[in-house]
Amino acid sequence: MTVSSVSVAEAGDEIHRRARYDVKFASGCALLGLLSNIRSVDRLVGGLRHDSIALITGSRVRLRAIESYCLRAQLSEDHGGFDGASFFIDGGNSFDIYLFTSIARAHGFDYRDAMDKLIISRAFTPYELKQLVCKDSAEVFRTRRPRLLVVSEVFSLFEHDIEAGEATRVMNKVFGSIVLTSRLQRIPIVVTAASVPEYLEKFADHTCNIRADFIEEDHRIVGRLLKHPSRSPTQVVEEVSGCYNQSLISPLMVTAHG
Repeated sequence: MTVSSVSVAEAGDEIHRRARYDVKFASGCALLGLLSNIRSVDRLVGGLRHDSIALITGSRVRLRAIESYCLRAQLSEDHGGFDGASFFIDGGNSFDIYLFTSIARAHGFDYRDAMDKLIISRAFTPYELKQLVCKDSAEVFRTRRPRLLVVSEVFSLFEHDIEAGEATRVMNKVFGSIVLTSRLQRIPIVVTAASVPEYLEKFADHTCNIRADFIEEDHRIVGRLLKHPSRSPTQVVEEVSGCYNQSLISPLMVTAHG
């Protein structure tokens, strides 16, 4: 199945109209969707489903969440995962292998097996990002069949050395292909950014059906749900004490690889 480059306008609102889930023989965990197992994130975003395109912005909780999503996608469906690989397109050189391996160990995975089910591609320019999302991803989906797509720090490469008009043109292609990938592959997609440039806001808002923003301050996380297909905008405050990973990542008591 080939994913080609299209614009957001060409992709239209297809992703927002689709709500078809195959729930036959699904377990209770599977029906919840994919969770990050980070309380402040899951309280707002809920479980990611096959038509979810989620944009998580703000504090570094966004980066911890996507690595947890990638790991938990490997869990069996009985344990709330997709029993498959994840495709991580790294637009901001943000992937932290030490964090990923610590989450893997906490869930009972051998970190080497977990890494084998993670496909990472890094982009260092806006054009490399466009190439990965719009073109090269087709081969990854054909050969590896990942069950989750992450595009990290999608706007970071557009902050310097590119004019607003050219950035708009490139981003139109990137987000259009994200929508098309969701429609063709029927997998959750998670996008992260520290913030959304005002002139690119229209792409984020049109493309993503889930948007959440987080602020970490004074031993607490303030999360705002800005957009969701089934939830009203809201705000939650999570008190944090001690180590972040220990206090907010709560692994399943019993997990099974594969």
